Amino acid sequence: MQTENVNFISKEHLKRMMDHNERFVLLDVRSAEDYSQGHIRGAKSLPLDEIEAKASQMLKSSDNIVVYCGSYVCMASTNAYKELNKLGYTNVHDYKGGMQEWITAGFPVEHGK
Repeated sequence: MQTENVNFISKEHLKRMMDHNERFVLLDVRSAEDYSQGHIRGAKSLPLDEIEAKASQMLKSSDNIVVYCGSYVCMASTNAYKELNKLGYTNVHDYKGGMQEWITAGFPVEHGK
């Protein structure tokens, strides 16, 4: 899959955005079940297969959006990035390392809905 037009973001950049209370929407695009088992603190659940139906209810076109999924090998965040772009959201970033990298770094995780 081609990803040359995707805006990627590192775990360090995402953590810095959180630490500085920057305004952005963090979307976990894994399944609702995976989300409830653990997600990055402050993330909202928007599974990849629900983006087209629910994005307009959760997001404004001007939002700064970061999407993530499970890990580098998971393509859900990149697919979510592309889907959001098609829907007119232009300020989207893909945190490709996802939950696996975030947990390995020891960064904050929440459980439940």
